[in-house]
Amino acid sequence: MNCSQLTQHADDIANTFSKQDLAKLVVALKAGGESLQDAVEVLDTINAHQNYTLDQAWDEVRAGEARDIVINED
Repeated sequence: MNCSQLTQHADDIANTFSKQDLAKLVVALKAGGESLQDAVEVLDTINAHQNYTLDQAWDEVRAGEARDIVINED
């Protein structure tokens, strides 16, 4: 995805979330050392699952990372 596509995707997603949810996402990124890719995955997860909270989406993304680490270690 090029920069303009990523920007458009971010704008589309941002329009579906409250400012409070987006602020929480930014704080989580800064405080937890999360990557921008993690944030995009969180937003995609929320987009794909109706009624998911921001916390539930973060948990799912982090759980996926933990599975990836375990698979890579085997």
